[in-house]
Amino acid sequence: MRGQSKMTWVKLHINGWLHGSIRWQLEPDERGVWADLIAMAGQCLSGGKICDNDERPYPRDFIAGQLNIPLELLDRTIAKCRREGRLEDRDDMIVLTNWQVYQSEYERQKAYREKKDEDSDKYVKGKYGHMVQR
Repeated sequence: MRGQSKMTWVKLHINGWLHGSIRWQLEPDERGVWADLIAMAGQCLSGGKICDNDERPYPRDFIAGQLNIPLELLDRTIAKCRREGRLEDRDDMIVLTNWQVYQSEYERQKAYREKKDEDSDKYVKGKYGHMVQR
């Protein structure tokens, strides 16, 4: 979305990542692509969609180029993730399912981050390094 700042982090469930079904459902290279797709969806700021600012889907060859992987690996990963319900492919738009559940913490903290940015303009470092109001 235009005018919005990019996400700087995405939530990854440690126990699920290390011990969950993803360990046997995806090969190691596919798990790497899955993690990259999560990061890319976070950068797009479109609720788990991998798309441009106008919510047009990125072409698969573009995604593969961005992730520096062969198109075959991307297609294989997408096919497996679609079968397992991790993502949907809607008119060539890759959409990570359950995005809101996975990234809810980021959205919950958004108001605090914005307030912190506003408040930082009100203070300067004082004589002894402490923050004091302007």
